[in-house]
Amino acid sequence: MRFTYTYRSSDGQRHTAEIEAESRDAAFATIRRELGIKPIKVMVAEEDSRQDGGSPYHAATGGSRSRATAWIAAILAAVALAVAGGVWWFGGRGPTAQPAGELDALPYQAPTPQGAASHTAATPLPRQAIPGDRQRIEGAVGSLKHPAERLLARFAEPGRAVAALPDERPTEAEFAACLREPIKVAGTDFTEAVDLKRIVTGMKREMRAYIAGGGTAEQYLSELVKRQKLEISYRENAERRLAELLNGENQKLETRNPKLKTAYGYWLKANASLKSMGIYELPLPDALQGYQASLGLDE
Repeated sequence: MRFTYTYRSSDGQRHTAEIEAESRDAAFATIRRELGIKPIKVMVAEEDSRQDGGSPYHAATGGSRSRATAWIAAILAAVALAVAGGVWWFGGRGPTAQPAGELDALPYQAPTPQGAASHTAATPLPRQAIPGDRQRIEGAVGSLKHPAERLLARFAEPGRAVAALPDERPTEAEFAACLREPIKVAGTDFTEAVDLKRIVTGMKREMRAYIAGGGTAEQYLSELVKRQKLEISYRENAERRLAELLNGENQKLETRNPKLKTAYGYWLKANASLKSMGIYELPLPDALQGYQASLGLDE
């Protein structure tokens, strides 16, 4: 069933797009969860005339605005929501069963023979910081099958690159092949590898929606680069501001010093904002550890 929804981008412009869902509530939840957009209204669309069985996501053209431009506006709207304290494409942790009808759902597979390694399709997880061992996270990039998946994995975490950019850029054909095939999670994968694979699966879903809206794989990568630079700047600015508040001081400061109270309050607020965008948080500086302990709080 098709629904038409209206939303407002960060520049104040109103846009209209379409989505397929089982119900209005399901459409509203999908728009919020997968596209990061808070719709103004969601209505049942006119009779669906599509006969090609293509992607259910359609970016609105909006007059002279192209479909790619409308999608970029949707991404900017999500950034604005995150800065205001909203959720930046967050999802749960750990592999879960794939719901029927999902873009990443696999066809029926015969049961795995006893003693053989089991594999399941990775369920989508939005971009976010990956907890765990950094070497395992970077090593998991090499376990991805397609060069296009390994390139996307570099942008899996907001605010920092997971691994170095590969020397060769995948072609559009390689991206097309990558988008048609689900990522497999093995029962022996470390938690860090499972998280990375689920995030890349979510990025592949986002790329499919972007291409269905009229964009290309290369344009989507350009948006990833812009988004990552913006996220890195958010964290660097927060880190620099905290250092300025502490003014290079260390544990020599008395815990009753009002400067520590101000710096600690900023540390809490900055981390709350970074977390809302999926960006890894600022560590607690040495100068603030004694102050936090004086409040009776755990680190």
